[in-house]
Formats: sequence, structure tokens, C-alpha cells
Amino acid sequence: MTRKLMTIAAGLVALTVNAELMLTPWGEKVTDANAWRGYPRPQMVRANWTCLNGQWDYAITAITNTTGRPVKWDGKIRVPYALEAPLSGVGGRLLEPYEYLWYTRQLDLDPRPGERILLHFGAVDFRAIVYLGHDEVATTPHDGGQLPFTVDLTPYAKKGLNTLTVLVWDPTEGFERKCSGCGKVEVVPFGQSRGKQEFRTHACFYTRMSGIWQTVWMETVPEKHIADYAVTTDIDAGTVTFTFAVDGLKYGDSEPGCIAVKDGGKTIAQGAFRPGEPCTVKMPAGFGLWSPESPKLYDFTATFGKDKVDGYFGMRKFEKRKDAKGVLRFFLNNNPYYVMGTLDQGWWPDGLLTPPSEEAMAFDIQTLKDCGFNTMRKHIKVEPLRYYALCDRLGLLVLQDMPSSTHGARDPFNWQTVKNYGFFREELKGLMDLLRKVPSIVMWIPYNEGWGQHDQNLTHATLDFVKKYDPTRLVNAPSGWNDFEGGEIRNVGKKLPRTKTEHLPAAECEAADIVDYHYYRGPEMPPVNARRISFLGEFGGLGHPVDGHLWRMFDQAASLGGERSGNWGYGGIEDTKTREGLEKTYLGLMEKLGDFAEQGLAGSIYTQTTDVEIEINGLLTYDRKVLKYNPAVLKKAHEAVMRRATSAR
Repeated sequence: MTRKLMTIAAGLVALTVNAELMLTPWGEKVTDANAWRGYPRPQMVRANWTCLNGQWDYAITAITNTTGRPVKWDGKIRVPYALEAPLSGVGGRLLEPYEYLWYTRQLDLDPRPGERILLHFGAVDFRAIVYLGHDEVATTPHDGGQLPFTVDLTPYAKKGLNTLTVLVWDPTEGFERKCSGCGKVEVVPFGQSRGKQEFRTHACFYTRMSGIWQTVWMETVPEKHIADYAVTTDIDAGTVTFTFAVDGLKYGDSEPGCIAVKDGGKTIAQGAFRPGEPCTVKMPAGFGLWSPESPKLYDFTATFGKDKVDGYFGMRKFEKRKDAKGVLRFFLNNNPYYVMGTLDQGWWPDGLLTPPSEEAMAFDIQTLKDCGFNTMRKHIKVEPLRYYALCDRLGLLVLQDMPSSTHGARDPFNWQTVKNYGFFREELKGLMDLLRKVPSIVMWIPYNEGWGQHDQNLTHATLDFVKKYDPTRLVNAPSGWNDFEGGEIRNVGKKLPRTKTEHLPAAECEAADIVDYHYYRGPEMPPVNARRISFLGEFGGLGHPVDGHLWRMFDQAASLGGERSGNWGYGGIEDTKTREGLEKTYLGLMEKLGDFAEQGLAGSIYTQTTDVEIEINGLLTYDRKVLKYNPAVLKKAHEAVMRRATSAR
């Protein structure tokens, strides 16, 4: 039997997991009734909406012999947890690239003249085709596992019960191909953004997941309704500028919309807008600034015709600027600011990419703040929008990665990286459009460690696009790998050692704002230079196993195609086996980090927030039940680093 046929055969058998799953405290409490019930888009809220999370029917069929929609369904699945996630209730079933995953449920609809019924999906991995009854409700399938999408059910809706069906296909890494000459089996990459999902878990690559993994919901809106908005704040001028997109307009429509800015429920500023045109509102004297230390937010209500949405914003500015000694640093609200953060995978043993609950997300964020961090680098995913709202309200800076695509090669001279460039740019723009309303996000990171990175020309084009498309945030150079403009080149197809590159001539564009090194354990810093900020994008990764809280102890690890034995951290764990040794080693890293902060290092990202599967280098265990460090000790050490950075100025 060929490897391909073996894969298909294995996929057609539902893999089961030992009843003793690794669950978080919040995962233990998840039910169909409480699974993700909060309004899924807190940056733009309407009153009339319906949550569709809970029990759906599902089925898996082979794409080679599927003649139509399933007649018989395999069972129930809990939305919005992915098929492979324990909280889905399916039992650890792995979807293969040669299979379809189907969902269905009934909708009770009441279409009315002058209204639209919009169906929203927070995220579906990877391709989704949506049907209402017999009809496909969009002109094209939605491709992309990270971003939300909306379909208009109105033309197809019938009063009463309607059957909603969703067809999903997910190639994960791509397809296996056997060489006819040598017999070697290789994966032909598909090229979509997938973060760290792989067919078989190992080291820092995790369990694949498929299907619906964020909230599904409906809302009824007027024909003419606000579809989206952008908001930009200027703390020096004391203004906030809105631009609203409105759907359903007809030729000749000229009615304006209204904006009311509120503080504690009281209107403090007002303005009128026209669709697609900027509307600038003057804030009153003495307005508050947003920062991690004081996360002040203002609410607003926007009305257009019969439509009304509620949102919020924060008055803040994050920029690259020279300090008193002429060294480029981060500045937040016109003051120098040391970025002290963690690498955050956002992965959960019970929900995989889907957090088990809002309380679970808040716990992770608050733990980082309690430990003295002011930042997280959101590394391999786009979180549910409620997650970013928590960062806004609790006060934590976010550095947002574009989730990486091809893991098979970190070679920018590989011609295959060009194949997906158009889709990559489309997804990157979509990510920025989605998250531009989030004040806590202060930096975009288009490339991480060369995973799926394009050639030198396209890399520069990407960075230049990001910088111009959103000038309110900073742009990280290729983080930790192939930086052609004054950072480092690593692994250009021949396993070459690190090679430092020269900065471009002053007259030539260096599109990024930052030179970013990764050093394990480190720390280390890029040389201070006159063009880009010196930043340590990843370091540390101290491994420390906690008995009773290791993913490999559970049959779950093997059932999901992963390693059952062995744990993994950077640089071994000989000096960090005990909690005392771990803390001592960490404090040693902080002392060196403080030296670099004095020399001009502007920020650092420690790996990582939590253990993930066989990785044991988190501050927290994978199940979030043990914090490996004394948070007061970490907070004191972090404050010392930040003081040294400040005193150097």
C-alpha cells in the first residue's frame, strides 16, 4: 500500500483519545450552552444578533468519491472548536488533505423588506463553501484559515426553517508525493498561512486543526448599513479621525452619518461623516492617553440612517525616535518605552487554536501583566477579536505576526516561495484591515524566521507596502532571519552561518523600522545603528518540566499524531530542572538583558508564555495550572531592566 493510500485509510478511521485529556480549568467547564457566547466583534457592536455556536451535525467524506452532500451524518460537533480539538467532542479525529469536512444545522429565518441577513464566520481553516438549502450563497469559496468572512443570506432565505451547510477542505501542509525514481515521500507545500500546524507534532510544531474554530453568528442590518471603519488618533493635535465604509448605497445618496464620542456614558465630542470620507473630531482638553500602565479607552456610537454601531478607541502614539543620546528607541506617547514581552503562541490543550473561554484569555493576559511584562508578540495566529479587546482593556501592547506559511524551506532564493505571493499579500492586507481598529497593536511583523519568506525584492516590497498602508504602526524587518538591509542572513539554502549585512545607502529605502535578532538562549542584540531600532525578537526558551502537567503524559499526544516521549526546550534543561535553578538562570538572563538595554537595545521578547505540547519553555504549564515562577520576582527583574534602559538615556 502506498503512503498516500495509507494516509487516506488512516484518515477514514476516527482516532480516539484517552478519556483523561489534558484540560485547562476553563475547558473543564465548557458546555454547549456556554461555548463562546459573547458578542464576537467588540470593536463594532450591534444589538440584533444571534449566536450559532453549539451543537452542529458533521460528517467526513473522501474527496475522491463524494457525489454530493452527506445523506448520513457522523455525529455531533461543538462549534466553534476545531475538529481535532478535544472540546469539539469528536474525539481527536484528524482531517486529511484527501477528505472533506461537512457541517450542517437548521436556521430559523424571517427575511423582511429593507433588511439584510448577514452570516459571519470568525475563522474557518482552510477553505469554506457555504450553502443555504441547495444554494451556494457566495460567488467564490472563502480561502484562508485566519480571517473572518461574511455571506449575505438574504437572497436565499425563506421564512421559517432553512438548512445551513458548510463544506470545508484543509490541506494543512500540502500533499504527500512519492518520487517514482527514488521512492522518497515528500510534502508538496500548499502555501497558505497556517502558523505552526504540521501533519506530525514535533519540537515547536503543533497539532494540525481543521474547520470552524471561531464564532459563527448572524445579524440583521438595514439595507444601508455601516460595513467597517478605520480610526486614527493624533495625541499631539488632540483629534480622532474616523472613516466609515457603508454598504447598500445607491447613486445619489448623500445623507450624512453621525458620531458621538463618549466617556463614561457621557457625550464629550461629536461629528458628522460621509461614507468613505475622513471625519476628524476634536477631543476635549485633558483627554486621557492609552498605555499598558493606564489603558484609557473612549467609546463612540456611529449612526447612519437606521443603522447604529458602538465601538471604542484609545488615544495613543507608538513611534521610532532617537533618545537624548541619539539612539533609536521605541517611544509611547512621546516618552521612551522599553518593550518587555513574551512570544505568545495562543495554543490550548483542549481548544488548540480556539481558547476555551473569555476567562481563559483574560487569565493569560493578566498573568503576563502580573509578571511585569508590558507586551506580547502574537506569533502564529489571528486571535478572536474579543482577545484583542481584552488587551485593549487590560493594557498590553501587541506585536502582531502574519502567520507563516511554508515550513519546508527558509530559503528566500527558492523559486517556490513566489507561487503564493499574491495570496500572501491578500491575507496580509486582510489581517491589517481587520485589526486596524485595535489600539493595543503597535507593530506588524510580516515575516518570521524566513518561514515562507520571499526573495529580496518581494520582501522589500512587502515591508514597504505595510509601512505605507498603515503609517500609525511600526514595521518589523524579517524577524530573526533573512534581513537583507542591515540585519542578518541565515540559512540561504546551504546551511551557511549567520552573515551580517550592510545597511543600504542613505538615499535608498530601508522599509522596516527594526533590526530583529533571535538568539537562544541569548540574550544578544543587533548593533545600534542610525536607521533602525535594535530589537531582540526572541530569546530564552528555558525548559522546565512540571510533573503531572506534561502533554506527553497523555495518550492525547500519540492519538493526534505526535511524539509520546521526550520534552523539548532551547539549550537543554540541565540547569533548569528545579524551580530554583530555573529562576536563577532566568534572572541571569535579565541581568545581561539590562546590560544591553543600557547600550541601546530597545525591547525584547522572551520565549514563551506557556508550554505547548512537547515544548516545556513556558512561564505557565500547558494546562495553565502551574506558574513556574514567582511573579513578584519576575516583575522586579523586569522593572530593573526597564530602569536601566531609561537611565541610559
